[in-house]
Amino acid sequence: MYLLSRKENYEESDITRLQELINKWAKLFIELFEEYSSSKLQFPKLHSWVFHICFSIREFGAINGYTTETYESLHKDYVKKPYKLTNNENCKMNDPDLEKEMKLGFEKFLECLDAYLDFYDQKLSEHEEIDIKFRIYSSVMLKYGAKMRANNKFHKRSIFSNIAVEMNPDEIFEYTSDNGVCFAQVLLITEIIINYEEPMHLALVQWYNFKSSITNF
Repeated sequence: MYLLSRKENYEESDITRLQELINKWAKLFIELFEEYSSSKLQFPKLHSWVFHICFSIREFGAINGYTTETYESLHKDYVKKPYKLTNNENCKMNDPDLEKEMKLGFEKFLECLDAYLDFYDQKLSEHEEIDIKFRIYSSVMLKYGAKMRANNKFHKRSIFSNIAVEMNPDEIFEYTSDNGVCFAQVLLITEIIINYEEPMHLALVQWYNFKSSITNF
């Protein structure tokens, strides 16, 4: 069940098989632990996993390593708090709960999104409108099992991954690089769907313009 849930692409047969495995696992889980639970295992997360995850995969695509943490902690960190920053009556730019990476990530994300939508709008006919949905992830699983995070509160501390990026060979000389590799810190991880087209999976990063002579950063 776990391995199938980590797939990057799904056929309908995969989703059907995943639902069968979830049902089998949930039945055993309930049989083993129900008597020890004061709520008789009436957990929202368990309910969502059994009854809604396959529907979500059909509608939105692969899970890609996101967890319910995306909806719980990030709704607070990435929606409520930034909203307060735009409220002139309750401006709290110095809120200690807000990491500087988070503030910068949202500020630049909105700038980039506005610029892209202006460009995208030029492709539309006169009567077409833009329908846009986006998700923000606390973490995603990369190839070979590496995990990339952009989380304001992960086990009571912030974690914004540092990454190495292999640059386009045609652009290498436009950057200060280490043999064609540049370094950056991830500020935001998003999935954007515009007008029901294929999702764009994007990471907003802040480039480093130095290379340490002491460590491998």
